[in-house]
Amino acid sequence: MTGTAEISMIVAFGTDMGNAEDAAMTFAESVAPLGIQAEAIELNQVEVAELQSVTHFIAVVSTFGEGDFPDSATLFWEALESSTERLENLSFSVLALGDSSYEFFCNAGKLLDAKLEQLGATRIVDRVDVDGFYEQPAKAWTADVVKILTAERGATAPAEAVAAPAPGRERHEEFEAALVVNRLLTAAESDKEVRHYEVDLAGSGITYQAGDSLAVHATNDPALVALILTELGVGPDHLVPDHDEPLGVLLSERLEIRTPSRALQDVAGPAAYGEDVLDLIKRAGLKTEDVLDTLRPLGFRDYSIASSPLVHPERIHLTVASVRYPGAGRDHRGVASTFLADRADRIRVHLRPNHNFRLPAPDVPIIMIGPGTGIAPFRAFLQEREATAAAGRAWLFFGDRRRATDYLYGEELDGFLDSGALTRLDLAFSRDQDAKVYVQHRMSENAEELFSWLADGAYVYVCGDADRMAKDVDATLHEVVARGGGMDADAAHTYVNDLVKSHRYVRDVY
Repeated sequence: MTGTAEISMIVAFGTDMGNAEDAAMTFAESVAPLGIQAEAIELNQVEVAELQSVTHFIAVVSTFGEGDFPDSATLFWEALESSTERLENLSFSVLALGDSSYEFFCNAGKLLDAKLEQLGATRIVDRVDVDGFYEQPAKAWTADVVKILTAERGATAPAEAVAAPAPGRERHEEFEAALVVNRLLTAAESDKEVRHYEVDLAGSGITYQAGDSLAVHATNDPALVALILTELGVGPDHLVPDHDEPLGVLLSERLEIRTPSRALQDVAGPAAYGEDVLDLIKRAGLKTEDVLDTLRPLGFRDYSIASSPLVHPERIHLTVASVRYPGAGRDHRGVASTFLADRADRIRVHLRPNHNFRLPAPDVPIIMIGPGTGIAPFRAFLQEREATAAAGRAWLFFGDRRRATDYLYGEELDGFLDSGALTRLDLAFSRDQDAKVYVQHRMSENAEELFSWLADGAYVYVCGDADRMAKDVDATLHEVVARGGGMDADAAHTYVNDLVKSHRYVRDVY
């Protein structure tokens, strides 16, 4: 497409926590001066047939779990993957967001890019794979695409089209807040450590909604930093070429030393489950110059907010499991979870809005599935429904290991039952009987009633572990629909897909 050819465009995103959405919205703003009208939409809202009727397709997609598409893109990918319709008249570009510490780095973006090429579409620019912080690479990719589109528009392009892309929204503005509550939720004899935190928002200007997350900017464990310095044979004041700060500061505040990067594993060999940077340094006998440039920037950690602003406008509550486990003759600790538990009194935070994970109208029924720390956003939902005297029914599935030690917010949940904010509570404590019982078992036991709630328009929310729980719950939801609705597997699959597309089945999983 050259000269003054008209451009029609779809800009779409597949996002988990909003980064891909933000990058796509910024791109759409950046092509407006070219006279190209495009609104960033979820990939699930795009019909594959629409790609036949536009000239350009711009996709920003993150990768979820074990190389999967995020929920907001799964339906589109399902349709595109099976499509054989040729797309020779389509130009496209893919921005892939990911994390190289995971095995299937940017896999969703790679799959999408390859499939579009297979169907005959032409790349505007090569796919860009972003590792971690996305804003600068996304701006550079946007600028590259806009430059080529400007050339395509030729003489008809308005003068302002050659201007720099519109700046992205400031989503990562940090605030230093006081951590005013830090209390143990689990009983002392529990084999887990889950804590309740409260962050003071006074002076922050932060306003949040139930369903949002809070990003915590932690520093690394001083004990681990000291062990790494000892293993490298240098002190904390050791200066490294091309770095303005001494090594001790870099390892404490700037670099990820808990989760080995893919680049470090290329040098030292693959990391076993639970190994950190020190484990790899020791095993491979690495020196400072071997290690430093392989380490990724220290990223923030996301936690689902466990409070409603209607009840706690000046505070954000968090529910966090402290990660601690032995290995290689020493203790290993999570970065942010033990920073909060052991060392923090003031913390740097920023808000992470989650626009998809929101309560529906007050009279709409909701089904919440949140074992363990997955209870956090549902505590927020129930606070909000209680505060507004919402008429809609609410059903919570909660589980953990043992009721006596791990019934997180148990008294509060019982109180929500008493007030009517919670209509029904089904519990699954896996270690309280010989056969392990999980939330998906409770769902299956109540298939007919669950489906009747769905038939009445209920929204389904899932929060918690992505690797096991979310997959098991998803499989069980399909079974519930098939059994409760008298459908075969294909019809149940279509029914659940419709729930996803209409945002009546949403997940906040990690």
